Amino acid sequence: MHKNGNNNSSQYRNELKFRIIRTAMPLFKQKGIKAVRMDDIANILSISKRTLYEIYNNKEDLLLEGVKNDYYEMTKRIQDYAMTAENEIDIVVTFFRMKFADLDSITPKFFTELDKYEKVKLFMQEYKTEQQTEATEFIRKCIENGFFVPSINYGIIQEVCDYVMSSVISNSLYKKYTLKDIFCNFFIVLLRGFCTEKGLVLLDLYLKKTYI
Repeated sequence: MHKNGNNNSSQYRNELKFRIIRTAMPLFKQKGIKAVRMDDIANILSISKRTLYEIYNNKEDLLLEGVKNDYYEMTKRIQDYAMTAENEIDIVVTFFRMKFADLDSITPKFFTELDKYEKVKLFMQEYKTEQQTEATEFIRKCIENGFFVPSINYGIIQEVCDYVMSSVISNSLYKKYTLKDIFCNFFIVLLRGFCTEKGLVLLDLYLKKTYI
């Protein structure tokens, strides 16, 4: 009986952690991280602030778990899709569509305020490093199958992309255009530059089927 009680308690705690993340992350994205108080999250969930702090010591710990959850969910979704995708161009178009799907509902403040949380920044850097090996292998397959141009230094392009995305936020370009329009247009042009004639045919085909 005692063991079952522990199991039930553990299950409740895990379910509550998931509910907290599912409640907090949309709020962080829509209002900005700073604007959302732990009190607000507790009230929405109808739990005490003490209970919330027993699960997450502070807002940064909660934000970190939320960002991790978002990253891992996205990775799982694209891996699952890749198992039945028609080809690499299909995968890359779907990947960007998934990435940009909710940009219209995210305030730019969310991205600017992420930089203030060191644990979150460290995780994002580590995650990016982990993904670089897979990205390199994916690009190799795109080249091998004749979809991507082999003469491009894709490592340089990756660094340029990082600078562009940071610059969009730091220079407040989102005040003139929406984040979705900025990044969709940028990455469509970028992808077209990667593609061979064979790749372009497929890219145009998939872009007609879906708007990134």
